[in-house]
Amino acid sequence: MGGQGPISFYFPPQPFLHFPSFFLHFSGMKNTLVFIAIITQTYLFGQNNSANLLANQSAAKTVTIDLNDPNLQDWDPFFLVTKEQPKPASDYGLKKELLHQQRLAHKTTNTFLNDNRSTIAPTPILLENFAANNAQGTPNDNHIAVSNNGKIVSVVNTNFRVYNDAGTQLQQKALSSFLGSVQNISDPRIIYDPLTDRFILIFFSGTTSSTTKIIVCFSKTNDPTAQWNVYSLNGNPLNDTTWSDYPIMTISDKDLYMTFNHLKDGFDWKSGFRYAAIWQIQKQEGYDGDSLKFNYWSNINFGGKPLWSICPLQGSLTSPTAANYFLSVRPGDLTNDSVFIHTISDSYSSGNAQLSTMLAKAPLTYGLPPNAAQKGGQYLATNDARVLCGIYENNKIQYVQNTVNPQNMMASVYVGEIDNPSSVSPALSAQIITNDTIDFGYPSIVYMGNNSFDNRAMITCSHSTTNTYPGTVAFYKDAQGNISDPLIVKTGESAVDILQDSVERWGDYTGIQRKFNEPNTAWISGSYTPTNQVWRTWVAEVANGDSSEVSSIKNTSPISRPTVYPNPTAERFSVQVSLPTNNYCKFELYDNNGRLVRLLQEDNFKAGDGIYSFNTNYLPNGTYFLKISNRGVLLQSEKISILR
Repeated sequence: MGGQGPISFYFPPQPFLHFPSFFLHFSGMKNTLVFIAIITQTYLFGQNNSANLLANQSAAKTVTIDLNDPNLQDWDPFFLVTKEQPKPASDYGLKKELLHQQRLAHKTTNTFLNDNRSTIAPTPILLENFAANNAQGTPNDNHIAVSNNGKIVSVVNTNFRVYNDAGTQLQQKALSSFLGSVQNISDPRIIYDPLTDRFILIFFSGTTSSTTKIIVCFSKTNDPTAQWNVYSLNGNPLNDTTWSDYPIMTISDKDLYMTFNHLKDGFDWKSGFRYAAIWQIQKQEGYDGDSLKFNYWSNINFGGKPLWSICPLQGSLTSPTAANYFLSVRPGDLTNDSVFIHTISDSYSSGNAQLSTMLAKAPLTYGLPPNAAQKGGQYLATNDARVLCGIYENNKIQYVQNTVNPQNMMASVYVGEIDNPSSVSPALSAQIITNDTIDFGYPSIVYMGNNSFDNRAMITCSHSTTNTYPGTVAFYKDAQGNISDPLIVKTGESAVDILQDSVERWGDYTGIQRKFNEPNTAWISGSYTPTNQVWRTWVAEVANGDSSEVSSIKNTSPISRPTVYPNPTAERFSVQVSLPTNNYCKFELYDNNGRLVRLLQEDNFKAGDGIYSFNTNYLPNGTYFLKISNRGVLLQSEKISILR
C-alpha cells in the first residue's frame, strides 16, 4: 500500500508531562484510526550497578504428585476482594488521575490523522480457537505452553487445564492441587522446554514475609496430565520483612531463570516495592526430582536506585548462548526513556555466572498508561509500564510493554528492539501500536522466524473499546519490522463488572508460545468476557500472514480429519473451510427447520484453507446447519449434530 513518507509532529511541553518529538506512521482500520510511531537511533550507555548474591544454594523436592491420582484432593479455595478499604492518596493514584483527565481532554480534539504507512505487514491467520479456563471472578493472568506433540497447558490465577490441539480438555485441576493447602495462590507461569520435552510451572503463595512461598513444578514426562516434581522455595531467602510477588520465567539450555519483586509486609505492589530478585536454577535436577541448585541475586540497583519488574528474555533454545538477558525500565514514571539491560554471563554449572546491568536510552519515550475504557462506562486497570515480555534471537532483543501514547492519551503497546545488546553502543528502535478508539494492554511477544536473518514475531494483547466488550487481539511483525493491523481473535460478550469500583481488574499478563516444530504457528492465551460479566480465557492458534510463508504453514486441509469434527459434539466443533478468493463472508447457524439461530460472524477473510470453530454450549441437542455465504452466494453448508 503506497503513501507519503513519515510525517513529523512536535508536541510542546505539557504542564506536568514532557513528550519529545515523534515520527508517526498511520493506518486506518474500518471506522477507526490506527497509527504507529517509529524511531530508530543509537544512544549513549553507562554502567553503575550493584546486586547481592547468594551463590550455590540448594532446595529439596517437596513432593511428587500424579494429577491422575483419584485421591488427589482438589478443593480450589478462592477469595475475591470486591471492595478494598480506602487508602490515602498515593503518588501512583495521583498520576493515574492526571492521565485520566488528560485523556478526557484529548478525546474531543483528536479528530485528525491519516494512514501514511508505506508498508503494512499481513494480518495474522486465525486457526484453531476455543474457550478455556474459568477465572472464578479473579482477573485472568493468562499463560500458555504447548508441546511438540500438541499438548496445550493453559493456566490462570486459580487453575490449570490441559487441552489437545483440537480444543478437547484432557485435564482440569486447581493450582492448590500441586501442594495441598496454601495461601493466596497467584500469578502462574507455564513454559515448555523443547530440549527435554517437558513442562515447568511456577506460581507463588502467601503475601507476608513469614508465609511467602515460590512453587516450582517440573513435569516428569512430556505428559502434563501425569506426574510432576514439586518444590516449595522460601520466598524470603534473606529473612527480612518482604515477600515475593509477580514472577516471570524463562529457560536456557541448562537453567531456569525466575524474577520476582519483593514487597514489604502490609503494603501492595504500588507502594510496597523494596527490591527485585533473580533466581538461576539448574533445570536437570528438577526433572530428575533431586535437590535444586541455584544462585539468587537480590537488591538489584542502578545509580543507587532499586530496579523493579525485571523481565527475563526467552533466547534461542536451538543455538543457545552463554549470556542470558533481562530487561527493566522505570515503569511508574509518567514519561521516561531509560532501559536497563541485565546480563547473567554464564550457566549455573559453570560456577562463573555474574550479573551486570547496563543503562540504555530509548529513542522513543514510554510512560504510565491511563486506565482503559470499556463499554458501559467503567474502566480497566492498566497498572504500570513495566516490560512484560521479550525475546532474544539473532543478536537482537525484541520486547513489549504497556505505555501511554501521548498523541491521543490512549493505553497502547510499546514495541522495542535492541541490536547487539552486549556491545558498548547497541542500537535501539521503538514503535507504538495504538488506535484512536481502542485501548490495548498487557502484550506478549514470541519469535516466529526460521533462520539467523529472520526476526519475525507475533504479538498478542488485550483490547477494549467504548463500543465493544473486552477481548484479545494479535499483531504480526514481519522481517522488516512492519506491524500488521490487528486480528480480532475474540471479542467479549459483556462488560466486566466484579468490583465495587469504576476501575475493574484487567489481568496482569497474556501468554504466547511458538510451536517449536511448526515454526509459523503460535498459541496465545488471552481474556474475554462471557455474558456473566466475569473473565474467561480464550486460547487460539495463529499463523504468520506472509504470502511467501503460508505454503509452509501446517496443512489445514484434512489430516486424517473429517470436514466437521468432532461430530456429534458436546461443547464446540471445528469445520474446514476453503475460500478460493478473498471474500466478505457470513457464517450463519440454522436449525433443522431452516430458521436462523444466530449470525455468528461476518467479515473479510483471506483466500485459502482454514478452520472455523465456535462454542456450542448454548445450543440444545439437535441438528443444525452452518452456512457460509458471500454476498448471498452460498459457499459451503455443513451439518452439525449436538449431543450431550
